Amino acid sequence: MTIAEKDWVLGLPKDIKLRLLEDALKGNEFVVFLNLSKVLLDAPLSEGGISTEEIEEIRKKGLKTK
Repeated sequence: MTIAEKDWVLGLPKDIKLRLLEDALKGNEFVVFLNLSKVLLDAPLSEGGISTEEIEEIRKKGLKTK
């Protein structure tokens, strides 16, 4: 993912970022989920990152639906 793409993802509203993660799991797009998670976890919360707990919650919810 390029720097511009990372900046774009980080600039999205939080609810959309969370939905992107959920949709990736629902669509069995595990590589997409992992890549998005990495971008969101590497960034500080103040710059658009998302907490580990929130991403883990989505991951666990996605595994339960399988």
